[in-house]
Amino acid sequence: MAGYAGFDFRHLDMEHGVFDWNDVEAMCRAGELHGMTCTSRIPDTETDTILRAFDRGLMGILCPHVDNADQAQRIANASRFGPVGERSFGTSRGREYGMAGLSSPDYMASFNEQVTVAAQIETANAVETIDEILAVEGIDLIAFGSNDLAQSMGYSGYPNHPEVRAAEQRVRDATHAAGALLTEDVEVGINLVQWLPDIWAEWLASARG
Repeated sequence: MAGYAGFDFRHLDMEHGVFDWNDVEAMCRAGELHGMTCTSRIPDTETDTILRAFDRGLMGILCPHVDNADQAQRIANASRFGPVGERSFGTSRGREYGMAGLSSPDYMASFNEQVTVAAQIETANAVETIDEILAVEGIDLIAFGSNDLAQSMGYSGYPNHPEVRAAEQRVRDATHAAGALLTEDVEVGINLVQWLPDIWAEWLASARG
């Protein structure tokens, strides 16, 4: 449906969603039929999880709960082939089972150039160490996890608390000062849960009028 509607990409939530690896592979396959790139928030940042994500055909990952530069470096290493990373090479569906028509060096170089890796800032420590995280080569975008950040800062359930917003602004300023980008700089999103009550209210007003 997304492909027929003309969307360029779709993003799957494997952390809180119901997608398993078979679902992700099927989604990637369907997306490619319509020229759509598939990305996903992965369930964790373990090296084998990142490997499976790209082997299935994903071309971008959002890594949850990135807390420090050491973790960011492990993510970067696992996400790209050498010499810039340490991703294991295989002939999985993500590489069209080795029949993509590119030699291994060409494929590896092309993948390294095209893949996108985003780090989600969701803890107070990540805010404190944001400059070190930003210094890691291979982290392409920074994202927020406002509710978990609020919880980490002692404001559970209050993602709009002034202290939480101030922490996010600190991350935002540091990111831009480093010449990097946040996901909010490159994409526009709609929070459907927050949007639905307004739609419902407008519909009721229209029906009554």
